[in-house]
Amino acid sequence: MKSKQVAGVLALLFGIFGVHRFYLGKRFWGILHLILFFFCFMITVEEGAPLIIAPALLGFIDAVLLFVMPKEEFDERYNFKYLNREYGEDYSRPARRPAPRSKPKALPAAPAHPERFFKKRGVEHFRRYNYEAAIDDFLEALDHYYEDPITHFNLACCYSRLEDEEEALHHLSEAVAFGFKDIKKIHTHASLAFLRATPGFEDFVSNGYQKLSEKKAAPAPPQPVKAESPEPEEEEPASGLELNLSDDLLDQIVKLGELRDKGILTEEEFSAQKQKMLNG
Repeated sequence: MKSKQVAGVLALLFGIFGVHRFYLGKRFWGILHLILFFFCFMITVEEGAPLIIAPALLGFIDAVLLFVMPKEEFDERYNFKYLNREYGEDYSRPARRPAPRSKPKALPAAPAHPERFFKKRGVEHFRRYNYEAAIDDFLEALDHYYEDPITHFNLACCYSRLEDEEEALHHLSEAVAFGFKDIKKIHTHASLAFLRATPGFEDFVSNGYQKLSEKKAAPAPPQPVKAESPEPEEEEPASGLELNLSDDLLDQIVKLGELRDKGILTEEEFSAQKQKMLNG
């Protein structure tokens, strides 16, 4: 497995010859870099022009880029053969015992972990930047084993590449809920760069690496209705006529209250009209 630090040191010390490019498996570019070195070296010797600085400068720039490059991005570029190990996938199967000769050959049994086939194929699609096909395979793997945190993390990476914040947060939350422990990878993985730039990611982190559930707004509690204290009665009504007049006055006050509730009258207008009726 290629090391980012080794590649950076080679680029810094021997970058003028392009040695680091051979180490990273870029033989074509390494040969071009070496040809550029000899070409600039001959011009420098014959003409005295300091063109030898050009390949040295290219090596220095490559060294700086390698040192500051995130490890996940370095692995995606130069360690394709080891991606399966990074995701913790092992597709080896236990050896089968030979069947006794006296018994007929048994039909091949179904794989004990069918989800691994879809996970492996999903990683292959992901490495080819075919994120839609990778999502289909990872979802098929979840149909066999939904509680797999690695599959949910892979889906979060795919949806982040497709800039689907909602699905990426959902599967990243599921990965943590089912036991994904590498919190540092959530903050550094190159495939989650888009998701980390969204406002929802900050809420996700502050909520303990769980997606905030939509909360329905609770209905506002009913406002308590203040019961108006009845006017003190100075004396009993002397006749049925006075009783009818009091009933009419009460109906008018009730109607004023309805106008106030509908917003036609303000509180001040309601109080003024009521006081006017009572004094009248």
